[in-house]
Amino acid sequence: MPSSTTRQDVVPIIAEHDTWISVDPIIGCPARCSYCYLGPIDLRAHRPNVRLSPQESVELLCDYLADTRDDLLNSPDSTPVCIGNYTDMLMTPSNRQYLYDFVSEVATRKIDRIIVLVSKGRMSRPFAQELDTLGVRIIAFHSQSFHRVTMDRPTETGPVLTPEGTFAAAGAYHNLTNITPIHFWRPITRKSIPSKEWSVETISKLKNAGFRASVAIGLAIGPGIDQADLIDDRLLEHNSEASGEIWDQSTWLDISNAAKIVGYPVYRSTSCAIALARSKPEELGTWHRSRGATSRCIPCNCPQTQRAKCKVGRLSSANLGKNISWIADYAGKKVSQFTVLADRRVRVAGQIRQSAVSLALHKYQIELVPDSVFTERAWVGHFGRGLDSE
Repeated sequence: MPSSTTRQDVVPIIAEHDTWISVDPIIGCPARCSYCYLGPIDLRAHRPNVRLSPQESVELLCDYLADTRDDLLNSPDSTPVCIGNYTDMLMTPSNRQYLYDFVSEVATRKIDRIIVLVSKGRMSRPFAQELDTLGVRIIAFHSQSFHRVTMDRPTETGPVLTPEGTFAAAGAYHNLTNITPIHFWRPITRKSIPSKEWSVETISKLKNAGFRASVAIGLAIGPGIDQADLIDDRLLEHNSEASGEIWDQSTWLDISNAAKIVGYPVYRSTSCAIALARSKPEELGTWHRSRGATSRCIPCNCPQTQRAKCKVGRLSSANLGKNISWIADYAGKKVSQFTVLADRRVRVAGQIRQSAVSLALHKYQIELVPDSVFTERAWVGHFGRGLDSE
């Protein structure tokens, strides 16, 4: 079971998340969404607070990468960098300027990593064009729940785009070289996805708007979610003991069947969408049976050309001993506390930090399975939750 909680005074500037390295020099989001993990740490409907300059943030990122990746030498990982998980980088002029300055500094430092952002806002066409000229690959996840057109109570307030605004937002990237728009479908519930027919119509609009794919996420439940808000907004009927996400399988079937009809990729993992945008194999092993392929890969409408890239993937035991020694030292553990399982899974006796679970996955494709996880962010990730977590 996870332990601890995340408060805004301990939100780290840099942390390893499930899919990416998160850089969070700004905390506070102008929007207020009832299902958002920023609620219990009082960062919803909050003026963005800048804690470091763009130059200082990139400097800190360089130091972090040197500390955690320098030993990889000729085979560095390519974990993306996500800017602004505790704010919205497109909702205010100052945040947009910060984004531009951050990406500009990344370009100057020649940091060869994809930059990711997740937003309920939009870029203007001139801003997107200017950002594109910096020559840094960017994946813009545009979060749109469609609650405004399907729910009878508002779950989102503040400067949040309407569905039509989100469709229009993708147009800002038309024919750009370095920016790819992905739709972030969060959260999916039966109340917000009324039917397969509605899903076909909506997915057709997403495809025609220019989105490369969608990623569907369930209703998040855990230490960083205020369940009272979910109940008030009728997203949840009563308090739940679930940890992670509530997944409505019948709703997912409507979405995935609609995606096949339209011919549009819809995934359950952000790492799969990033792999599609990069035209590379997915790097966390989502395609493997031990990491949830039965529910998180196989049912998704993924192009066959992309599936072929992942099909050749293997979770071998190569270099496990050396890798475990590094992880043990980083995590402050003894090597004797690590037991090798099949498919690059490693049991860890005792508790381990959430960031160490993600770092081991990003750096070595090793999934750590500890007795318990010390949570360092406001939501529970998919990995490291136990041998029966699929």
